[in-house]
Amino acid sequence: MTALTRLEIDGHVATLFLDSPPLNIITTEMRPEILAALDTVRSTPEVRALVVTGAGDRAFCAGADLNEEAELTPATVREFLEADRQLFDGLTYLPIPVIAAINGHCMGGGLELALSCDLRVTAENAKHRAAGVRMGLVVSTTRMTHIAGPAVAKDLILTGRTFTGEEALRLGLANRAVPDDEVLARATELAREIASRAPLAVRRAKTAIAEAEEMEFDEAMAREFDHFAELSASTDHKEAIQAFFERRPPEFVGE
Repeated sequence: MTALTRLEIDGHVATLFLDSPPLNIITTEMRPEILAALDTVRSTPEVRALVVTGAGDRAFCAGADLNEEAELTPATVREFLEADRQLFDGLTYLPIPVIAAINGHCMGGGLELALSCDLRVTAENAKHRAAGVRMGLVVSTTRMTHIAGPAVAKDLILTGRTFTGEEALRLGLANRAVPDDEVLARATELAREIASRAPLAVRRAKTAIAEAEEMEFDEAMAREFDHFAELSASTDHKEAIQAFFERRPPEFVGE
């Protein structure tokens, strides 16, 4: 059977392609492949950042397979939703930063996939849509509200309207909006910049930001101090100080 995903590792950056063009729709067959790729990334210490994108030039991911959704029953819908959540949470809770390179249509489950990543680099003209209300369903209310706030979420989710990458940037749903033919290159450039930093600190910073989102202020500050104190004894911290005084780039080893 032809693979529906493709994982490429180049130095400290991995790139996961949803490889089922033209629309790269998430199917029952694709989900385990994505999870297996995430397991590979998780177990490869050299990888410090992951880029997720779609094969071809038409879509990042146009959502789930409507044929599969049409067959759902009250007895099977929860299992379907949990399979999706396992996939999306797998991206969210990956220890390293994950960057979505949105190179085309990003709709329904595809939008949820992008929102599950830490950062989003989108094509200026990429079409995004939270398609739930168009299909009589509720989607993306939690992740979109956490990222951009309830006003943005209500606008986009209650209307189900299509919005461009440029608008996604203005609304706080994207971190970069770039020319359509530069999406993967710019996302990879961002991934390499992150991967050049102290890897233990990057992982801890991702954790600390998640804690700050969930905890009360004083508790989150206490956790931030914990991370700082523990990292102060790391080899990479000592290397950064030495490199500063020697006026050279630091060479981080993740220890």
